[in-house]
Amino acid sequence: MVFLYYCEDVKDRSTDEKVSALARYHLLHQTGSAPECFTIERQTKGKPYFKDMPDLHFSVSHSGDLFVCAFSELPVGVDIQEYKNRPDEAERCRKIANRFFHFDEVDALDADTVSAFYNIWTAKEAYVKYTGDGIDGDFSAFCIFDLDEYLYQTELCSMSLSVCTPDVDDVVIEKIDLNRLLEGDGK
Repeated sequence: MVFLYYCEDVKDRSTDEKVSALARYHLLHQTGSAPECFTIERQTKGKPYFKDMPDLHFSVSHSGDLFVCAFSELPVGVDIQEYKNRPDEAERCRKIANRFFHFDEVDALDADTVSAFYNIWTAKEAYVKYTGDGIDGDFSAFCIFDLDEYLYQTELCSMSLSVCTPDVDDVVIEKIDLNRLLEGDGK
């Protein structure tokens, strides 16, 4: 099961502070107890993990004013992207796709290039977060169409959202007041 929490981003707090507050909320509601603090470390390519809780995986993303965090007992990656509404957006998306997408993904771009682009882009980012490879690898080396059994995609607050995990059939999405959690009132 994947628990995905989304909220208005609190930009004056660090990602680690936001993740810790959400992890505490998550564990309190799922198990009835949670540690007071969390130690977050990063693997070689930057994938974050809880040092003292190796069985609780998480991934974060933010775009526009939205912050999302997914928790699971299995590895997980999440990405959210706000659709850009520029006059040249379709052309810009196609240029980026030609540079970074697998040829099958480029071929899938159609008249609705912008929407298709963001769905593919968030899926690719969620996948490299899931694997821990990061975005410095060759994005065109893999095709998200080969990963359907690992992908959950939806639109959230008019943004493209993708979750990558072996457990995509059970994704729970909940809106959270992150300010209250950070102030200690959101238990």
